[in-house]
Amino acid sequence: MRREDEYMQLADSARRRGGEQNAQLKAQWEILAATYVQLADQSKNIDDTGTKSKGALQGL
Repeated sequence: MRREDEYMQLADSARRRGGEQNAQLKAQWEILAATYVQLADQSKNIDDTGTKSKGALQGL
């Protein structure tokens, strides 16, 4: 499984847990889910060696 997919699964899991009655806890789960989505997007630009791919560097 790719790193991107793992982060998206974690985001989905956090969203499901966001069904809390407590508004503050629900907001925290949503923030966590959004963070995992950001990590998934960032992981698209990182290859298996942990460095930015050539395509990601072209925009710099």
